[in-house]
Amino acid sequence: MSVRHPLIVAAEPAEIAAKPQPPAPIWWQGGSLACGPRGLTIGGAAVVDWVAQHQTPLYIYDRARIDEHLHTLRTALTQTGKQFSIYYAIKANRFEPLLAHLRHTGLVGIDACSPREVQLALDAGFTADQISVTASALADRDLAAFVRHGAHCNLDSADGVRRYARLAPAGTAIGLRLDPETQLGYGDATKLNYSGGKLGLAVEDLMEVAQLAQSLGLVVDTLHLHLGWGIRSNDVDAMGQALGQIADFARQLPTVTVLNVGGGLGGRLQPDDHPLPPAQWAALLAAAFADLPITIACEPGTLLVSHAGLLVTQVTSTFVKKGQHWAGVDAGLGVNVYAAHYAAPLSVIHVERPLQGAVHRWHIAGHINEAADVMARNVQAGDCQNGDLLAFFPAGAYGSSMASDHCLRGQFSELLV
Repeated sequence: MSVRHPLIVAAEPAEIAAKPQPPAPIWWQGGSLACGPRGLTIGGAAVVDWVAQHQTPLYIYDRARIDEHLHTLRTALTQTGKQFSIYYAIKANRFEPLLAHLRHTGLVGIDACSPREVQLALDAGFTADQISVTASALADRDLAAFVRHGAHCNLDSADGVRRYARLAPAGTAIGLRLDPETQLGYGDATKLNYSGGKLGLAVEDLMEVAQLAQSLGLVVDTLHLHLGWGIRSNDVDAMGQALGQIADFARQLPTVTVLNVGGGLGGRLQPDDHPLPPAQWAALLAAAFADLPITIACEPGTLLVSHAGLLVTQVTSTFVKKGQHWAGVDAGLGVNVYAAHYAAPLSVIHVERPLQGAVHRWHIAGHINEAADVMARNVQAGDCQNGDLLAFFPAGAYGSSMASDHCLRGQFSELLV
C-alpha cells in the first residue's frame, strides 16, 4: 500500500487570513439536533420528513439522547462512591413509549406526585418498590391510594404524617421532605425555586416531625430535599450549604438510609447559560455525604428528557405592529405553557433554514385568545413566512405533560424516534 503525501508549502500570513474558516456551530447543535441538506434533523432524520407524516403541532423526542443523558448521570453518581437510585420524574414527560423505553433500560424507577402517576408507572411495568412519591397537600384518598399500591412516600407536614400513620401498617417506611430555605435555580424566577413556599418542612420543625412519625409507628428511612429548577454553576456554594444541612439531620436520625437530593439539573436554554455539570454536582454530594453510610437518590426529569425533545409548529400568519415583527404559529399555551407559566426562554429554530442569518427579531405568538400566549420574544428565526416550520427547543420536559385543551386548542402529536 502506498501513502500519498501532499506537498507541504508554508503559507504567508495574508494567505492564512484569507483562508475561509468553517462557521462556528450554533449553541444548540450537537446531541439530538443537527443541520442536514434538508434542514433541521433530530436523531439523524430530517424534521420535515416527520412533519410530512404527522401534522403540527408535533413533539419529537430522541431516544438515543435520553440514553446519553442517563449514562452521563449514572457516570457522575458512580464517582460519589455511594450506592444510588435514580427515579425519573414522570411529571416531566409521561408519553407512554418514552416511559416504556425507560422501564426497558432497567436503570431508573419513577418519581410520582399523584395516585394517577403511580398507576401510570405501574401500567408501564414499574413495580411498587421502584416508585417514590413526593407530594404536598395530600388528601386522605391520595394517601390511601399510595398505601394500597405500596409506594414509598416522602411527606412534608405533621398533618400529613398523622393522617398517613392512620392508614399505613405499623413499621411502614417514609421520607421527610426538608425546605432548606436555599434560593437557587434558573434566573432566580420565583416559579423555579422552592425556598420558603408550601413545599417541605421548615428546618426548625424537621426533628419534631421525625419524632412524631416514630411515635406513630412509622420509620423515617429517607430525608428529601429539592433545591430548585435549572441549577447553575454559580449555585455551588448555596447547594453545598443545603446538602450540609440534610447531612447533619441524617447524622441525628439513625434510621435514615437514603438521602434523596431531588432534581434540578438541566441544560442551556440560551447561549450564555452555565448549568451545573453533573460531575460537579456529584462532587458536592460526595463531599457532603462522605462519612454517611447512605444511598443517594435523585429525581431527574429535565436532565433526562428536556434537551432530547422539540416542538415543531407551522407559521400561520406574519404581521408587523409598531415596527415589531410577529409570527403566529399553530400552537399556543394549551400545547406548551413553558413561556407563559415559567417565563423561561425557549429557542426558536427555523426547520427548513436553521442556519439562516437573522433578518430581524421576531415575537412568536400562539393561537390562544390570551394576551399571555406569546411563545418567544425577540428571537432570531430567519425569514419567517406563512407555511414555514418553526421548532421550539428544548421541549422534551414540561411541554406535553402540562398541556391543556384551553380554547379547545390542545391537540398535538408525539413521537419517540
